[in-house]
Amino acid sequence: MKIQRFYVATVVVCALAFTVTLNPRYASAANFADAARVIESRCLSCHDHDTREAGIDLSPLLRKGNSSSGEYTGLWIKVEKMVGSGKMPPADEGVLKVPEKEAIKQWFHESFVLRKGKSHIGPTPLRRLTRYELENTLEDVLSIKLRPPYRDTISGRIEKSKITSLVTSDIPGESGFDNDAYRMELLKPPLKEISEAVHYALGIFSTSPTATQAVLDREELPNNAIKSEVRQMISAFLLRTCRCGRMRMQELEDAYCGLYQKHVQVSQNCRKSLLHVFEMILVSPEFLYRLEESRNQDTPYPVTGVELATRLSYFLWSTAPDDELRQHGQDGSLLKEHVLQSQVARMLNSPRRLSLSENFAGQWLGFDDLLSNSEYFMDERWNRETYDEVLFFFDELIRSDRSILDMVQSDWIYRRASALNSQRQSYVRIDPESVKNAYADVLSGRHSKSENKRLRYDPPVLVKARDDQEGGVITSPAIMRLTASKSRTSPIRRGVWILNTVIGRTLEPPPDVPSLEEARETLKLKENPSVAEVIQQHVSRSECVSCHKAIDPLGLGLENFAPTGAWRMHYPDNTPIVAAGIMPNGKTFNTPREMKLLLLDIYKDDVASNFVKQMLAYALGRKTEPFDRLSLESILSKVKEDGYRVNTVIEQIVLSQQFRCRQDH
Repeated sequence: MKIQRFYVATVVVCALAFTVTLNPRYASAANFADAARVIESRCLSCHDHDTREAGIDLSPLLRKGNSSSGEYTGLWIKVEKMVGSGKMPPADEGVLKVPEKEAIKQWFHESFVLRKGKSHIGPTPLRRLTRYELENTLEDVLSIKLRPPYRDTISGRIEKSKITSLVTSDIPGESGFDNDAYRMELLKPPLKEISEAVHYALGIFSTSPTATQAVLDREELPNNAIKSEVRQMISAFLLRTCRCGRMRMQELEDAYCGLYQKHVQVSQNCRKSLLHVFEMILVSPEFLYRLEESRNQDTPYPVTGVELATRLSYFLWSTAPDDELRQHGQDGSLLKEHVLQSQVARMLNSPRRLSLSENFAGQWLGFDDLLSNSEYFMDERWNRETYDEVLFFFDELIRSDRSILDMVQSDWIYRRASALNSQRQSYVRIDPESVKNAYADVLSGRHSKSENKRLRYDPPVLVKARDDQEGGVITSPAIMRLTASKSRTSPIRRGVWILNTVIGRTLEPPPDVPSLEEARETLKLKENPSVAEVIQQHVSRSECVSCHKAIDPLGLGLENFAPTGAWRMHYPDNTPIVAAGIMPNGKTFNTPREMKLLLLDIYKDDVASNFVKQMLAYALGRKTEPFDRLSLESILSKVKEDGYRVNTVIEQIVLSQQFRCRQDH
């Protein structure tokens, strides 16, 4: 892997040197002047301090001090993106000449992608456990259960765990995920709530002979114990809970044994003092944070085996390393590429891999809101069924090593059991034995054992998609509900969701856009205007056209789906639904399936690239930056070669320099 990374970096540097040799005017010393000249001559007429069209002022970029990573990085990223895609300047202003485009591109590459002509990974942020990770980690290190057990019956409510009620939810950062280290850095850790959660978990642990046996190799905490026994128990507890190297572990063992001795002199009770020490360990930085050794370097260097084990475990499992992974980290064998790859395969074969579907996909696609946000609650059965359909779908991508593109359109889906049991529905079930699985089915044990047909809950079933209405997750009831209000659909909202979440194109609305209600009012002289006509009036301004050319067909193609995802042919007022449209490439569609296939024709590489970016951001705990571009391109290249398979994305992220190395500044 090191040789491969060196080769990629060498190729890039050589290519840059070759470009500079052929084009002296783009030499490093003149690069900024050329880029600034393009911005000044071609951009400032609309984006200077006074005009600020679309709220953008590019004049600060003309100062050399603002030309590298810093306060104006986001603005440079926007300029490079718009110029690179050909969206700016507008067509009526005349396109940029090749040397002008190259001036922007080259300066951006040298200043924001590379550092001093070399690839790098940027500063590695300090990571704190999220609430989801905290609950998982407490369960695993204490060998207890904190989440409500899986129910195969309907109770009428969505049950929440005690930890969820004690600890406030985390706020997603710029990465889009709640494990965003930079977002957490701005917030004060909820130590009081975490302490209450730890105290609650230890209460369960201390009264469970099975748990204490697993953690301390004894069925109960002693009321009296000699010094060597106490040290042994503290050492065993530290080994499971603190993710440190051997030297640091020894220091912690000495410190907590000293704390025990001070506490027991007052309590006169071994059990109480041990529980006090355990609680202090579980609220310490070594447990709540993912600490790593720093060399104070501004270039990438490999993390230790223990640190890599921790990174891998929280990426794939959202919890601490198990015994096998921890051992490979401690003896350093995990740093060998073949061992790392074998551990990835082993971990994806574990039930704990479900965190990738629950935590990564749940946040990225937003379907976790079906269980956590009361705005989307209809009844327990509906919410659990629609949530599970997407959960099982995403896990199937991993279990059977399927293509990323299946998320847009597939000939298979997971369908709720209640729909299969309905006489109006006819589905062909897919025999699990007929599917070539890469990993174990970790959800097979969820079938209901209850004989009460009214209350029993069965999970969704793998079936063949029946017609043009089905396939992928875009048209699943969960996504249709999340992209609509309770009473009405919104083509624009659905189109923006696909562009932003699935394709990865962030859209910024121009100022003073008329609302849909205003558009309807404008069309009041026309009886029963169609949704397409209302949208056309809504986006009649010239600055809206370019975005809505992509947004509107995606949203209109889903109009047959009611807010609950149910198929319909008429609106509530009996007006016929017309869900046909024209995609940006000029091709027409008449069904959701046709629309999604055209979507893949146009945006296939964007969908794949966005998936890789989202998963890398989740794995690293920060948004992707320009300096990640070389690694992203390398990962995406291998993913495309391997048929866009999801597990290739996972493996290549783990093998990347960003994941295996750190950098301090």
